[in-house]
Amino acid sequence: MLLTRDEMGFDFKGAKFDREKDRDLLAWIASQFLYGEVTGIQVGHWILHAPDVESAKFLARQCIEELQHVDVFMEFFKWLGARPVKVHPVVRFLSSESDDWEEHCALEMAQGEGFVLMIFYAIINCIDDDKLAKRLDAAARQEEGHVEFGEQQTMKALAKNPKLRKRLLGLHLLSLWVVKRFEKWIGKRVDQDHPVMRQIPEYLGTIIKTTDVRLQRMGMTSKPLAEYGKLETFALITGAVTRKVARKLMFWRWFRKKRLTHTYMHDEYLAEVMKLAEVKNAAGIPVIKAA
Repeated sequence: MLLTRDEMGFDFKGAKFDREKDRDLLAWIASQFLYGEVTGIQVGHWILHAPDVESAKFLARQCIEELQHVDVFMEFFKWLGARPVKVHPVVRFLSSESDDWEEHCALEMAQGEGFVLMIFYAIINCIDDDKLAKRLDAAARQEEGHVEFGEQQTMKALAKNPKLRKRLLGLHLLSLWVVKRFEKWIGKRVDQDHPVMRQIPEYLGTIIKTTDVRLQRMGMTSKPLAEYGKLETFALITGAVTRKVARKLMFWRWFRKKRLTHTYMHDEYLAEVMKLAEVKNAAGIPVIKAA
């Protein structure tokens, strides 16, 4: 990843949740996770739209891992002796499916999975159960791979087409604006006597700062987000949303879009066998061709 685990961590100063006293609170938190892990299975949709076979193989593994994470949170609910509750609209919005491959990698994987990963770290540090913490830690390590994949794919896309930067940055800024509104919503409901929850406003601020660093390291922006003025931020968000709506109306794009089934014959994955066939051809050795 572009950020280390230490850079993405937060010091809760030893504060812990109490499984009995905080049952409802922990059930609410786990319910947001559960929804996110279920929507993570959407990566199955992107396998056909992957730019190469290796990316498709990664997504297939990720789909299985997301289903494993669902099992982890089922164990979490059993540990609590609680049932899932309805997901918050902000989490539903942040988990909404992207319109194209570049948006999926940048928004859902690099940024979205980055949010999830930091909350994983927090839960691991703040629950007092070693067995469950180890299960969550194993899931977090898989999430680290998802974030890294999103980062690398986003940087490849930006290097290939720098014009993507403005649209993707605008969508990132929109997501962060929503997160900040969510921060205020949570801030009004925080129990100032709770050892963990009273630190949540500062913790959410750390998530936003960390995301800012990730955007800079991916090359999405050349300056900290704090240096963007209100008008510039508004223009980027408005432009990105307008293009997003316009793209949804362009039904013909889906007929022109090349999928993996169209591109795999020229994929690096097949380069070795293609080269072997060329060598045999040059040596005069017959190469069996499909009918």
